[in-house]
Amino acid sequence: MFVPRALRLKGVREPQRPKAAKAAAPSLTDKVESSTKDAVVEVIDRTTTTSSASQQENANHNPKERGSRFTITPVTPEYLAQLSAGVQLIFTDYALEEESRWKWLQTYYRTVDGKDGFIHFSAILDHPNISSMKPEATQPYLQQALQRYPSKILEISQNGYNVRRVPSSYPPAFLPKNSFAEVDDDGVSFWDQRTIYIEPHLRNLCQTPAKAAYWLQEHGQLRSKWLPIQAVHMLCCAFVVLSGSVMHEGTWTKWRAAEKPENWKIMTKVEHTKRTAEYLAMLAKNTAPRGMQKEWIDYGRMPRIARPVAWPRKTELLYIEYLEDPEEPKAKRKHKKKKKKHAKKVIGENATDPGEDKEEEKEENDEDKDDEDEDEVLEEPKEPKEPKAKRKHQKKKKKKKRTKSKKVIGENAINAGEDEEGAEEDGEGINDEDGEDDEPSRKRKRHA
Repeated sequence: MFVPRALRLKGVREPQRPKAAKAAAPSLTDKVESSTKDAVVEVIDRTTTTSSASQQENANHNPKERGSRFTITPVTPEYLAQLSAGVQLIFTDYALEEESRWKWLQTYYRTVDGKDGFIHFSAILDHPNISSMKPEATQPYLQQALQRYPSKILEISQNGYNVRRVPSSYPPAFLPKNSFAEVDDDGVSFWDQRTIYIEPHLRNLCQTPAKAAYWLQEHGQLRSKWLPIQAVHMLCCAFVVLSGSVMHEGTWTKWRAAEKPENWKIMTKVEHTKRTAEYLAMLAKNTAPRGMQKEWIDYGRMPRIARPVAWPRKTELLYIEYLEDPEEPKAKRKHKKKKKKHAKKVIGENATDPGEDKEEEKEENDEDKDDEDEDEVLEEPKEPKEPKAKRKHQKKKKKKKRTKSKKVIGENAINAGEDEEGAEEDGEGINDEDGEDDEPSRKRKRHA
Protein backbone atom coordinates (compact mmCIF):
# COMPACT_ATOMS: atom_id res chain seq x y z
CA MET A 1 0.00 0.00 0.00
CA PHE A 2 1.36 3.38 -1.00
CA VAL A 3 1.25 6.08 1.67
CA PRO A 4 1.71 9.73 0.59
CA ARG A 5 4.47 11.78 2.14
CA ALA A 6 2.04 14.08 3.93
CA LEU A 7 0.54 11.12 5.77
CA ARG A 8 3.96 9.72 6.58
CA LEU A 9 4.84 12.98 8.28
CA LYS A 10 1.72 12.55 10.40
CA GLY A 11 2.84 9.11 11.52
CA VAL A 12 1.00 6.83 9.16
CA ARG A 13 3.09 3.78 8.17
CA GLU A 14 2.72 1.10 5.53
CA PRO A 15 1.77 -2.36 6.64
CA GLN A 16 4.78 -4.74 6.66
CA ARG A 17 4.88 -7.62 4.18
CA PRO A 18 4.76 -11.12 5.56
CA LYS A 19 8.17 -12.91 5.59
CA ALA A 20 8.67 -15.89 3.22
CA ALA A 21 8.67 -19.29 4.83
CA LYS A 22 12.05 -21.09 5.03
CA ALA A 23 12.62 -24.05 2.66
CA ALA A 24 12.19 -27.38 4.29
CA ALA A 25 15.28 -29.55 4.74
CA PRO A 26 15.80 -32.24 2.06
CA SER A 27 14.44 -35.56 3.03
CA LEU A 28 16.38 -38.83 3.07
CA THR A 29 14.71 -40.05 -0.12
CA ASP A 30 16.01 -37.01 -2.08
CA LYS A 31 19.55 -37.63 -0.86
CA VAL A 32 19.43 -41.22 -2.00
CA GLU A 33 18.17 -40.29 -5.47
CA SER A 34 20.91 -37.67 -6.02
CA SER A 35 23.63 -40.05 -4.92
CA THR A 36 22.42 -42.75 -7.33
CA LYS A 37 22.45 -40.23 -10.26
CA ASP A 38 26.00 -39.17 -9.50
CA ALA A 39 27.13 -42.75 -9.43
CA VAL A 40 25.61 -43.43 -12.83
CA VAL A 41 27.37 -40.39 -14.35
CA GLU A 42 30.72 -41.47 -12.97
CA VAL A 43 30.32 -44.95 -14.42
CA ILE A 44 29.46 -43.53 -17.87
CA ASP A 45 32.52 -41.27 -17.84
CA ARG A 46 34.79 -44.15 -17.00
CA THR A 47 33.56 -46.30 -19.89
CA THR A 48 35.06 -45.40 -23.39
CA THR A 49 34.64 -46.74 -26.89
CA THR A 50 38.19 -45.87 -28.12
CA SER A 51 41.39 -47.86 -27.81
CA SER A 52 44.07 -47.21 -25.23
CA ALA A 53 46.67 -46.16 -27.90
CA SER A 54 44.63 -43.18 -29.04
CA GLN A 55 44.14 -42.18 -25.41
CA GLN A 56 47.90 -42.12 -24.88
CA GLU A 57 48.41 -39.94 -28.02
CA ASN A 58 45.83 -37.46 -26.82
CA ALA A 59 47.44 -37.37 -23.42
CA ASN A 60 50.91 -36.69 -24.81
CA HIS A 61 49.73 -34.03 -27.36
CA ASN A 62 50.70 -30.45 -26.47
CA PRO A 63 49.62 -27.29 -28.39
CA LYS A 64 52.34 -25.76 -30.66
CA GLU A 65 53.74 -22.39 -29.73
CA ARG A 66 53.16 -19.60 -32.24
CA GLY A 67 56.31 -18.02 -33.70
CA SER A 68 56.97 -14.58 -35.22
CA ARG A 69 55.06 -13.45 -38.27
CA PHE A 70 58.26 -12.76 -40.28
CA THR A 71 59.40 -15.52 -42.58
CA ILE A 72 63.04 -16.18 -43.41
CA THR A 73 63.98 -16.07 -47.08
CA PRO A 74 65.63 -19.35 -48.05
CA VAL A 75 69.22 -19.31 -49.22
CA THR A 76 69.18 -20.10 -52.94
CA PRO A 77 71.97 -20.43 -55.52
CA GLU A 78 70.87 -17.08 -56.97
CA TYR A 79 71.33 -15.45 -53.58
CA LEU A 80 74.85 -16.87 -53.29
CA ALA A 81 75.68 -15.62 -56.80
CA GLN A 82 74.52 -12.14 -55.80
CA LEU A 83 76.76 -12.26 -52.72
CA SER A 84 79.73 -13.20 -54.87
CA ALA A 85 78.99 -10.31 -57.27
CA GLY A 86 78.78 -7.90 -54.32
CA VAL A 87 82.19 -8.98 -52.99
CA GLN A 88 83.76 -8.54 -56.44
CA LEU A 89 82.49 -4.94 -56.59
CA ILE A 90 84.56 -4.14 -53.48
CA PHE A 91 87.88 -5.05 -55.17
CA THR A 92 87.40 -3.72 -58.73
CA ASP A 93 89.77 -1.40 -60.61
CA TYR A 94 87.33 1.47 -60.13
CA ALA A 95 87.30 0.87 -56.35
CA LEU A 96 91.10 0.99 -56.23
CA GLU A 97 91.12 4.27 -58.21
CA GLU A 98 88.22 6.10 -56.57
CA GLU A 99 89.28 7.98 -53.45
CA SER A 100 86.51 7.08 -50.97
CA ARG A 101 86.51 3.38 -51.86
CA TRP A 102 90.28 3.16 -51.77
CA LYS A 103 90.29 4.72 -48.27
CA TRP A 104 87.80 2.09 -47.08
CA LEU A 105 90.08 -0.69 -48.34
CA GLN A 106 93.12 0.88 -46.69
CA THR A 107 91.25 0.99 -43.37
CA TYR A 108 90.54 -2.76 -43.25
CA TYR A 109 93.66 -4.19 -44.91
CA ARG A 110 95.46 -6.85 -42.83
CA THR A 111 98.29 -9.33 -43.22
CA VAL A 112 97.40 -13.04 -43.19
CA ASP A 113 99.97 -15.84 -43.54
CA GLY A 114 102.62 -13.29 -44.47
CA LYS A 115 100.55 -11.81 -47.29
CA ASP A 116 99.20 -8.27 -47.38
CA GLY A 117 95.92 -6.86 -48.65
CA PHE A 118 93.47 -9.27 -47.00
CA ILE A 119 90.12 -8.12 -45.58
CA HIS A 120 88.17 -10.15 -43.04
CA PHE A 121 84.59 -11.24 -43.72
CA SER A 122 83.36 -9.29 -40.69
CA ALA A 123 84.35 -6.01 -42.40
CA ILE A 124 82.85 -7.12 -45.71
CA LEU A 125 79.51 -7.78 -43.99
CA ASP A 126 79.40 -4.09 -42.99
CA HIS A 127 80.05 -2.85 -46.54
CA PRO A 128 76.97 -1.27 -48.24
CA ASN A 129 77.22 -3.74 -51.13
CA ILE A 130 76.60 -6.66 -48.72
CA SER A 131 74.70 -5.11 -45.80
CA SER A 132 71.74 -4.25 -48.04
CA MET A 133 71.18 -7.90 -48.99
CA LYS A 134 68.18 -9.87 -47.72
CA PRO A 135 68.32 -12.31 -46.00
CA GLU A 136 71.12 -10.88 -43.93
CA ALA A 137 74.47 -12.24 -45.02
CA THR A 138 76.72 -14.18 -42.68
CA GLN A 139 80.31 -15.37 -42.83
CA PRO A 140 79.31 -18.96 -43.71
CA TYR A 141 77.16 -17.58 -46.55
CA LEU A 142 80.15 -15.63 -47.87
CA GLN A 143 82.29 -18.75 -47.76
CA GLN A 144 79.70 -20.72 -49.72
CA ALA A 145 79.25 -17.92 -52.26
CA LEU A 146 82.98 -17.51 -53.02
CA GLN A 147 83.53 -21.25 -53.18
CA ARG A 148 80.57 -21.94 -55.48
CA TYR A 149 81.00 -18.81 -57.63
CA PRO A 150 84.74 -18.01 -57.57
CA SER A 151 86.32 -14.99 -59.26
CA LYS A 152 89.61 -14.78 -61.17
CA ILE A 153 90.65 -11.57 -59.42
CA LEU A 154 89.92 -12.70 -55.82
CA GLU A 155 91.95 -14.92 -53.51
CA ILE A 156 90.74 -16.54 -50.24
CA SER A 157 93.04 -17.17 -47.30
CA GLN A 158 93.77 -20.66 -45.95
CA ASN A 159 91.43 -20.29 -42.99
CA GLY A 160 88.62 -19.29 -45.38
CA TYR A 161 87.62 -16.06 -43.59
CA ASN A 162 89.74 -13.48 -45.45
CA VAL A 163 89.74 -12.35 -49.08
CA ARG A 164 91.96 -10.06 -51.16
CA ARG A 165 92.57 -8.88 -54.73
CA VAL A 166 95.11 -10.94 -56.65
CA PRO A 167 98.18 -8.64 -56.89
CA SER A 168 99.02 -9.73 -60.44
CA SER A 169 95.60 -8.62 -61.73
CA TYR A 170 96.12 -4.94 -60.90
CA PRO A 171 96.51 -2.56 -62.65
CA PRO A 172 95.08 -3.83 -65.96
CA ALA A 173 96.57 -2.86 -69.30
CA PHE A 174 93.69 -0.59 -70.36
CA LEU A 175 93.76 1.54 -67.19
CA PRO A 176 95.71 4.84 -67.44
CA LYS A 177 97.74 6.18 -64.53
CA ASN A 178 95.33 8.99 -63.60
CA SER A 179 92.06 7.59 -64.90
CA PHE A 180 89.76 10.27 -63.44
CA ALA A 181 91.72 13.06 -65.16
CA GLU A 182 91.85 11.33 -68.55
CA VAL A 183 89.47 12.80 -71.18
CA ASP A 184 88.88 12.24 -74.88
CA ASP A 185 88.64 14.76 -77.73
CA ASP A 186 85.04 15.64 -76.82
CA GLY A 187 85.90 16.28 -73.17
CA VAL A 188 84.31 13.06 -71.79
CA SER A 189 86.29 11.55 -68.92
CA PHE A 190 87.66 8.00 -68.95
CA TRP A 191 85.06 6.51 -66.60
CA ASP A 192 82.15 8.51 -68.03
CA GLN A 193 82.84 6.79 -71.35
CA ARG A 194 82.17 3.48 -69.57
CA THR A 195 79.13 4.53 -67.51
CA ILE A 196 75.52 3.69 -68.32
CA TYR A 197 72.24 4.62 -66.64
CA ILE A 198 69.73 1.83 -65.89
CA GLU A 199 66.15 1.58 -64.66
CA PRO A 200 65.42 -2.11 -63.87
CA HIS A 201 62.03 -3.77 -64.05
CA LEU A 202 62.02 -4.19 -60.24
CA ARG A 203 62.44 -1.29 -57.85
CA ASN A 204 64.30 -3.26 -55.18
CA LEU A 205 67.17 -3.89 -57.60
CA CYS A 206 68.09 -0.20 -57.39
CA GLN A 207 68.49 -0.54 -53.60
CA THR A 208 71.05 -3.36 -53.73
CA PRO A 209 74.16 -2.92 -55.92
CA ALA A 210 74.95 -6.64 -55.77
CA LYS A 211 71.56 -7.60 -57.23
CA ALA A 212 71.75 -4.98 -59.99
CA ALA A 213 75.25 -6.13 -60.99
CA TYR A 214 74.20 -9.81 -60.97
CA TRP A 215 71.06 -9.19 -63.06
CA LEU A 216 72.87 -7.09 -65.64
CA GLN A 217 75.73 -9.58 -65.94
CA GLU A 218 73.50 -12.66 -66.00
CA HIS A 219 70.62 -11.47 -68.19
CA GLY A 220 72.08 -8.49 -70.07
CA GLN A 221 74.19 -10.34 -72.65
CA LEU A 222 77.01 -7.83 -72.13
CA ARG A 223 79.99 -7.73 -74.46
CA SER A 224 83.10 -9.44 -73.12
CA LYS A 225 85.08 -6.18 -73.21
CA TRP A 226 82.52 -4.58 -70.86
CA LEU A 227 83.10 -7.19 -68.12
CA PRO A 228 83.66 -7.28 -65.22
CA ILE A 229 81.30 -4.62 -63.88
CA GLN A 230 83.39 -2.01 -62.08
CA ALA A 231 80.85 -0.20 -59.88
CA VAL A 232 77.15 0.38 -59.25
CA HIS A 233 76.04 3.76 -57.88
CA MET A 234 72.53 3.98 -56.46
CA LEU A 235 71.74 7.46 -57.80
CA CYS A 236 68.63 8.42 -59.83
CA CYS A 237 68.11 4.65 -59.80
CA ALA A 238 71.55 3.32 -60.79
CA PHE A 239 74.70 4.28 -62.68
CA VAL A 240 76.74 1.22 -63.69
CA VAL A 241 80.44 1.51 -64.59
CA LEU A 242 81.66 -1.08 -67.09
CA SER A 243 85.19 -2.10 -68.07
CA GLY A 244 84.86 -1.11 -71.74
CA SER A 245 83.77 2.05 -73.50
CA VAL A 246 80.16 2.38 -74.63
CA MET A 247 80.80 5.40 -76.87
CA HIS A 248 81.08 3.33 -80.07
CA GLU A 249 77.72 3.90 -81.72
CA GLY A 250 77.69 0.70 -83.77
CA THR A 251 78.43 -1.63 -80.85
CA TRP A 252 75.98 0.17 -78.58
CA THR A 253 73.16 0.13 -81.15
CA LYS A 254 73.54 -3.61 -81.80
CA TRP A 255 73.50 -4.40 -78.10
CA ARG A 256 70.40 -2.29 -77.40
CA ALA A 257 68.60 -3.85 -80.36
CA ALA A 258 68.47 -7.12 -78.38
CA GLU A 259 66.59 -5.30 -75.55
CA LYS A 260 68.31 -7.32 -72.83
CA PRO A 261 67.54 -7.43 -69.94
CA GLU A 262 63.86 -7.27 -70.78
CA ASN A 263 61.81 -4.26 -69.67
CA TRP A 264 64.94 -2.34 -68.64
CA LYS A 265 65.59 1.27 -69.59
CA ILE A 266 69.26 1.74 -70.40
CA MET A 267 71.16 4.70 -71.86
CA THR A 268 74.69 6.05 -71.84
CA LYS A 269 75.65 8.72 -69.36
CA VAL A 270 76.20 11.17 -72.22
CA GLU A 271 72.60 10.73 -73.34
CA HIS A 272 71.42 10.98 -69.72
CA THR A 273 73.25 14.32 -69.41
CA LYS A 274 71.59 15.68 -72.56
CA ARG A 275 68.12 14.74 -71.35
CA THR A 276 68.83 16.26 -67.96
CA ALA A 277 69.90 19.52 -69.65
CA GLU A 278 66.64 19.60 -71.63
CA TYR A 279 64.66 19.00 -68.44
CA LEU A 280 66.45 21.79 -66.58
CA ALA A 281 65.91 24.12 -69.50
CA MET A 282 62.21 23.32 -69.42
CA LEU A 283 62.11 24.15 -65.71
CA ALA A 284 63.99 27.39 -66.36
CA LYS A 285 61.36 28.44 -68.88
CA ASN A 286 58.58 27.66 -66.37
CA THR A 287 56.93 25.31 -68.83
CA ALA A 288 57.01 22.27 -66.55
CA PRO A 289 53.76 21.00 -64.99
CA ARG A 290 52.99 21.96 -61.43
CA GLY A 291 54.72 19.79 -58.88
CA MET A 292 57.66 19.05 -61.21
CA GLN A 293 59.48 22.35 -60.79
CA LYS A 294 62.58 21.96 -58.64
CA GLU A 295 65.35 24.17 -57.42
CA TRP A 296 68.57 24.43 -59.36
CA ILE A 297 70.91 21.49 -58.70
CA ASP A 298 74.29 22.18 -57.13
CA TYR A 299 76.53 19.69 -58.92
CA GLY A 300 79.52 20.61 -56.75
CA ARG A 301 78.02 18.77 -53.76
CA MET A 302 77.09 15.66 -55.73
CA PRO A 303 79.33 12.58 -56.03
CA ARG A 304 81.65 12.47 -59.00
CA ILE A 305 79.66 9.78 -60.80
CA ALA A 306 76.37 11.69 -60.43
CA ARG A 307 77.70 14.87 -62.00
CA PRO A 308 76.85 15.49 -65.66
CA VAL A 309 79.33 14.54 -68.32
CA ALA A 310 82.11 17.11 -68.69
CA TRP A 311 81.02 18.09 -72.17
CA PRO A 312 80.96 21.90 -71.92
CA ARG A 313 80.88 22.76 -75.59
CA LYS A 314 77.96 20.61 -76.71
CA THR A 315 75.98 20.72 -73.48
CA GLU A 316 76.03 24.53 -73.26
CA LEU A 317 74.97 24.86 -76.88
CA LEU A 318 72.08 22.50 -76.28
CA TYR A 319 71.03 24.40 -73.16
CA ILE A 320 71.26 27.81 -74.86
CA GLU A 321 69.41 26.69 -77.97
CA TYR A 322 66.59 25.33 -75.84
CA LEU A 323 66.29 28.51 -73.80
CA GLU A 324 66.34 30.92 -76.72
CA ASP A 325 63.22 31.09 -78.82
CA PRO A 326 63.70 31.15 -82.56
CA GLU A 327 63.79 34.70 -83.85
CA GLU A 328 60.50 35.52 -85.47
CA PRO A 329 60.58 37.80 -88.51
CA LYS A 330 59.46 41.30 -87.68
CA ALA A 331 56.09 42.20 -89.07
CA LYS A 332 56.21 44.91 -91.68
CA ARG A 333 54.37 48.04 -90.67
CA LYS A 334 52.03 49.45 -93.22
CA HIS A 335 52.42 53.19 -93.21
CA LYS A 336 49.57 55.25 -94.47
CA LYS A 337 50.44 57.16 -97.55
CA LYS A 338 50.37 60.85 -96.98
CA LYS A 339 48.17 62.79 -99.26
CA LYS A 340 49.97 65.20 -101.52
CA LYS A 341 49.22 68.79 -100.89
CA HIS A 342 47.81 70.58 -103.90
CA ALA A 343 49.61 73.63 -105.18
CA LYS A 344 48.18 76.92 -104.10
CA LYS A 345 46.26 79.01 -106.55
CA VAL A 346 48.35 81.39 -108.62
CA ILE A 347 47.75 85.07 -108.33
CA GLY A 348 48.00 86.71 -111.66
CA GLU A 349 47.88 85.67 -115.23
CA ASN A 350 50.77 83.17 -115.15
CA ALA A 351 51.16 80.10 -112.88
CA THR A 352 54.24 78.33 -111.54
CA ASP A 353 54.93 74.61 -111.83
CA PRO A 354 56.15 72.59 -108.74
CA GLY A 355 59.78 71.46 -108.96
CA GLU A 356 60.83 67.87 -109.57
CA ASP A 357 62.99 65.73 -107.22
CA LYS A 358 66.66 66.47 -107.14
CA GLU A 359 67.55 62.76 -107.63
CA GLU A 360 65.80 62.70 -111.01
CA GLU A 361 67.52 65.78 -112.40
CA LYS A 362 69.87 65.28 -115.32
CA GLU A 363 73.08 66.95 -116.14
CA GLU A 364 72.81 70.14 -118.09
CA ASN A 365 73.50 69.99 -121.77
CA ASP A 366 75.28 72.52 -123.89
CA GLU A 367 73.77 75.97 -124.19
CA ASP A 368 73.07 75.55 -127.88
CA LYS A 369 71.07 72.38 -127.36
CA ASP A 370 69.04 73.93 -124.54
CA ASP A 371 68.15 76.90 -126.74
CA GLU A 372 66.92 74.62 -129.52
CA ASP A 373 64.75 72.60 -127.12
CA GLU A 374 63.28 75.77 -125.66
CA ASP A 375 62.34 77.05 -129.09
CA GLU A 376 60.58 73.79 -129.90
CA VAL A 377 58.53 74.00 -126.74
CA LEU A 378 57.53 77.61 -127.46
CA GLU A 379 56.36 76.76 -130.94
CA GLU A 380 54.40 73.58 -130.23
CA PRO A 381 53.38 72.90 -126.61
CA LYS A 382 53.14 69.13 -126.02
CA GLU A 383 50.69 67.22 -123.88
CA PRO A 384 51.95 65.34 -120.77
CA LYS A 385 53.63 62.08 -121.74
CA GLU A 386 53.24 58.62 -120.22
CA PRO A 387 56.68 58.61 -118.54
CA LYS A 388 55.46 61.44 -116.36
CA ALA A 389 52.70 59.27 -114.90
CA LYS A 390 55.22 56.52 -114.21
CA ARG A 391 57.47 59.03 -112.56
CA LYS A 392 54.64 60.12 -110.25
CA HIS A 393 53.99 56.49 -109.33
CA GLN A 394 57.60 55.98 -108.41
CA LYS A 395 57.54 59.08 -106.26
CA LYS A 396 54.63 57.70 -104.26
CA LYS A 397 56.60 54.55 -103.46
CA LYS A 398 59.71 56.42 -102.48
CA LYS A 399 57.67 58.89 -100.46
CA LYS A 400 59.90 61.82 -101.18
CA LYS A 401 58.99 65.24 -100.03
CA ARG A 402 58.36 67.59 -102.84
CA THR A 403 59.61 71.12 -102.69
CA LYS A 404 57.05 73.81 -102.81
CA SER A 405 57.07 76.10 -105.79
CA LYS A 406 57.57 79.78 -105.45
CA LYS A 407 54.84 82.18 -106.40
CA VAL A 408 55.78 84.40 -109.31
CA ILE A 409 53.77 87.33 -110.57
CA GLY A 410 54.73 88.46 -114.01
CA GLU A 411 54.45 87.83 -117.64
CA ASN A 412 56.26 84.45 -117.78
CA ALA A 413 56.15 81.46 -115.29
CA ILE A 414 59.47 80.01 -114.06
CA ASN A 415 59.89 76.48 -112.63
CA ALA A 416 61.24 76.29 -109.01
CA GLY A 417 64.30 74.05 -108.62
CA GLU A 418 64.03 72.73 -112.18
CA ASP A 419 66.28 73.19 -115.20
CA GLU A 420 65.10 74.04 -118.63
CA GLU A 421 65.52 70.42 -119.65
CA GLY A 422 63.12 69.28 -116.86
CA ALA A 423 60.52 71.72 -118.08
CA GLU A 424 60.86 70.24 -121.59
CA GLU A 425 60.41 66.61 -120.37
CA ASP A 426 57.37 67.40 -118.27
CA GLY A 427 55.76 69.13 -121.24
CA GLU A 428 54.83 72.18 -119.29
CA GLY A 429 53.40 75.08 -121.17
CA ILE A 430 55.31 78.28 -121.61
CA ASN A 431 53.69 81.62 -122.21
CA ASP A 432 53.66 83.07 -125.72
CA GLU A 433 55.33 86.29 -126.64
CA ASP A 434 51.99 88.09 -126.41
CA GLY A 435 51.59 87.07 -122.71
CA GLU A 436 48.73 84.59 -123.25
CA ASP A 437 48.88 81.08 -121.69
CA ASP A 438 48.37 77.93 -123.73
CA GLU A 439 45.41 75.70 -122.96
CA PRO A 440 47.47 72.61 -121.96
CA SER A 441 49.48 74.57 -119.43
CA ARG A 442 46.31 76.00 -117.85
CA LYS A 443 44.83 72.53 -117.44
CA ARG A 444 47.96 71.26 -115.73
CA LYS A 445 48.00 74.25 -113.40
CA ARG A 446 44.41 73.64 -112.34
CA HIS A 447 45.11 69.93 -111.84
CA ALA A 448 48.12 70.72 -109.70
